Amino acid sequence: MRLLIRRPAPTQSRLSSLLLAWQVALPCLLLYACSLGTNLIPVGQGPLGSVALERQATRGTTAKYGTPQTFQASHPAHLTASLTGRLLTGLSVSGLNRPGSSMAQESYPLFSHEEVEFLAPLIATALAQAQPDQQVRFTMQDDGLTTQGALYVYKTTLRVILSRYRSTAADGQTRPETLRLSFTPSQALVPSDAPQSWMIVEPERPRIAVSLEALSQLPPPSPVAADHNSTAEAASTQTSPAIEQRRMQQELQSTKDVVVKQAEELQKLKVELESVRRQLAEKDAAASKAKPKAAPRKPTATP
Repeated sequence: MRLLIRRPAPTQSRLSSLLLAWQVALPCLLLYACSLGTNLIPVGQGPLGSVALERQATRGTTAKYGTPQTFQASHPAHLTASLTGRLLTGLSVSGLNRPGSSMAQESYPLFSHEEVEFLAPLIATALAQAQPDQQVRFTMQDDGLTTQGALYVYKTTLRVILSRYRSTAADGQTRPETLRLSFTPSQALVPSDAPQSWMIVEPERPRIAVSLEALSQLPPPSPVAADHNSTAEAASTQTSPAIEQRRMQQELQSTKDVVVKQAEELQKLKVELESVRRQLAEKDAAASKAKPKAAPRKPTATP
């Protein structure tokens, strides 16, 4: 008697193979997802934006580049919030074609006073927590426009990279092609600072390097310039009662002037009306004198 061995249907065999492959690939996928999740570590966020640590993976050898492209940073780095604020205050951008402006090379501050106050302590904290394979990434939001970049310390320089400038999520272009990043005063810049090898692989982005020694020797920002907004607001608040009183006095004086003018005009109208009445009376009197008197009628004789 022959034994008949029933082979599994082709569909069952295919399902078994797929299940086995899934069981083998699942741990790899989980490890990959975990590694991706640790690339960005939040440090702080608020209404103006956020600051995070971003891990830079080692880029391997490629056909174009014969050596591994490795990110290098001198982290952790301990910078004070005031020194970090001095860096952020000195950053500016140029090469913007703004409506109504014919000067494409006119520079504008990269951050406002409020943004500097928000970013400085968070970036200082992030630099103190960063590892040699991490850079500090900042993201600022302003009316739906995003400005994004990164910075890190390398030996005696502090390098800043700008990846997006006031762009929306729908924009294909993250920044103007002519955008330039600069720092004031320019004496603190390190013009001979060459980008690391891993930067060559990255798209060309505006970047600068500032000497930490020169930055620490710079005087703090002028209180008038740094606190312009807060000073103006405080002055406005302090002088608002006096301004309001002066405005009320001006309005009262204007009202008085209007009333006096109207009284004068009314008096003129009264004089003119009286003159018209007098003229009419004189005309009536003259007319009555010039009119001949009617002769008296003779009485009719009665028979």
